[in-house]
Amino acid sequence: MSAQPSPLWFVDRSAGEITLLLMSVVVILGIVRAALPASMPMVMEGLHINVAFLTIAIGVVHLLGAILDPFARLGLVDALVPFVSAYRGVWLGLGVISGYLYVVALLTSWPQRRIPRVYWLWLHRVMYAGWGVALVHSLGTGSDVRNEVFLLLNIAAVAAVLVAFVAFRVTEGWRASPRLWGAVAAAAILLVLGMAVWAAAGPMQPGWARSSGTPPDLLRTP
Repeated sequence: MSAQPSPLWFVDRSAGEITLLLMSVVVILGIVRAALPASMPMVMEGLHINVAFLTIAIGVVHLLGAILDPFARLGLVDALVPFVSAYRGVWLGLGVISGYLYVVALLTSWPQRRIPRVYWLWLHRVMYAGWGVALVHSLGTGSDVRNEVFLLLNIAAVAAVLVAFVAFRVTEGWRASPRLWGAVAAAAILLVLGMAVWAAAGPMQPGWARSSGTPPDLLRTP
């Protein structure tokens, strides 16, 4: 009989999904805060920072749940070094990279920006990459990727970030360079569509657990 998940496995999965949703909120708040600097700046900045720290806290729960859970047999090295894990190494490694990108964006902004703004802006924008990589990690490692609630939450998160990006960031840049920002908007939409096609053809298909790199002794057998 194959190994059965422990309660910590479900803590790990739930905390991972909540972390992704909170990351989405952080990205959206950052977009709105930058596009509308005069609109309740203290409230928006406070929300942005506090949700960012809450994301870190839930992310730590996700990390600890993954390490302490005996099902996947992950160690500290697996959780901190990308692509070394025997359990779904590529997809788990993307989660590690996402965490590092998120930390870079946070540490360059808190408690105080100590680098020139032009450099800070580009470093802070790695949050977009961190969020996107976290989404791929969530889909690639997710045993519950075909769960309707999980799927709807991820679709809502992606749609909200995309709408905020186009409605605020692209609209703002369009005034200065319509051609450039039209291309950026098109690229963002195509990227999301490409990710949806990949998810439908890969993680959402039967047999993904095996092809994603799950050790044979952890695969459920009929």
